[in-house]
Amino acid sequence: MNLIHQRLNGLISCLFIILTILPVSAVAEEWIYTVRPGDNLWNLSERHLLGIQYVKRLQQLNQIQNPYVIPPGKQLRIPVAWSRVSDKVSAQIISVHGGAFIERANQKKEAAAPGMQLSAGDTVQSENDSFVTIEFADNSLVRVQDNSRIHLENMQILGDYGLIDTLIRLEQGRTENSVPNNTRQGTRLRIKTPSATSSVRGTAFRVGIIEPQSSTTSEVLTGNISVSASEAFVKVPAGFGTVTALNEPPAPPVVLLPPPDLTGTSSYYESLPLVIRLNPLHGAHAYRTQIALDPDFNHLVSEFSTATLPFRDGNIPDGEYWLRIRGIDESGIEGKDAVMRFGLNAHPEPPFITAPLPGDAAAPESQQFSWTSQSGQLHYVLMISRNTEFTDLVYFNSEIKANTFTLSESLTPGHYFWRIAAVSPAEGAGPFSDAMPFRVPYPGPSLEATEVDEQEITFAWRAAAEGQRFHFQFAQDASFSDILHEETTEASRITIEKPAGGTYYLRIKTIESDGFEGPWGPPQMIDIPRDFPYWLMLLLFLPLLVLI
Repeated sequence: MNLIHQRLNGLISCLFIILTILPVSAVAEEWIYTVRPGDNLWNLSERHLLGIQYVKRLQQLNQIQNPYVIPPGKQLRIPVAWSRVSDKVSAQIISVHGGAFIERANQKKEAAAPGMQLSAGDTVQSENDSFVTIEFADNSLVRVQDNSRIHLENMQILGDYGLIDTLIRLEQGRTENSVPNNTRQGTRLRIKTPSATSSVRGTAFRVGIIEPQSSTTSEVLTGNISVSASEAFVKVPAGFGTVTALNEPPAPPVVLLPPPDLTGTSSYYESLPLVIRLNPLHGAHAYRTQIALDPDFNHLVSEFSTATLPFRDGNIPDGEYWLRIRGIDESGIEGKDAVMRFGLNAHPEPPFITAPLPGDAAAPESQQFSWTSQSGQLHYVLMISRNTEFTDLVYFNSEIKANTFTLSESLTPGHYFWRIAAVSPAEGAGPFSDAMPFRVPYPGPSLEATEVDEQEITFAWRAAAEGQRFHFQFAQDASFSDILHEETTEASRITIEKPAGGTYYLRIKTIESDGFEGPWGPPQMIDIPRDFPYWLMLLLFLPLLVLI
């Protein structure tokens, strides 16, 4: 019996020694603790392990000579099986845009809202053009993109906040993740998809599912991650990404595409939809664009991906925004971000112009401007300039109440541009309409001199400006349907054959050097004296002939 006990004790001792010297993967899953000043194996065991009985095992596992003196900064391997574990951990929704809902175990769906607490077992689903940002106990942020679904599979604290461990199952779509490099506590965030698991401690990375193959893309912006699948894993450093096909090991990491060039992208917009232009990125087969209220992109308001340039986005309120764009390579890996700030002022929208329309001519003597009426307590700002930049203003009025306006003093003949903006008490001044070119034509000239002799009539008017011509009509009726003489001339006078006595009408209009014909001048009437008829002379002298 004593021999059996001795052999059992020897076997137990050997087994204990084997267990304590086996690698962690053979014993259990482990986590890493970074030693701080004042730490020793005894107080570490009291704080983080199931009891001080693990001091010897921890010493042997980490090959520590003196359990009372450990240099700060040394990293200790601690098996999860030896650790105190608390699953009383929650996460919190910090922002929601659009439609999203939460599914809790054995409960109905409920709408996601900021401040809502999440527990292990909960599922978060975002709808089209909707986004949810979740903050975890270690201050990690997971941004659930639109049309995405995640399940919080496990959230636990190992030891006395020695490690906060989070396991998320990404079932659909994409997440963007930011894990702080916390010096006071350990952090581990794992995101599992049907084809791969991405594990990280302190970094910024993205994970997405490519449908319908269920491949997984993993992209690292800072730090590094480990991607595992099919009993293999790869380390992915910052600036690299990998694709993991279903039931395949992760592909070797590739360099992320560089940020797109935004030097040609506008930083100010005055109309919707937004038309976002950028220079094409070599190697990009598509682009992802995000618009947020903050530079950290925690509060997204829009996201879309497209293969065509320029981008177009729909209706968002006026304000200041941040724009983030990245290229997507042929394998679906998304590259580095280009970020810029931009402003939008599209409301209230400018009214539709009714007169003068682009290229129209205003009246030479009295210029009137009109536009469509708009609802609400609006007034209007009207500007008239000689150039499209509106730096050479000839008229400005910021307090027009009606939707028509007539200038009190006529503009001189020439080319002009006008535009209008609406102003509301709630939204302030909106954007101006496009610059509308118009011209004020030269009025049709009036006669300044008329000469009548036995055979001819000569009409004269103001001298022509450079390049001008004149269109002259002489008619027998005021409607100018019975035209006796019509002529186009560069001169400022014209001579015609004297007609028979009677009342006649004439009018003139100016033709500009570019061929534009101004309005007819006011019709003018002229009376030509009638000749004394010879037969009437015979009647007058006939009585005298009879007397003779």
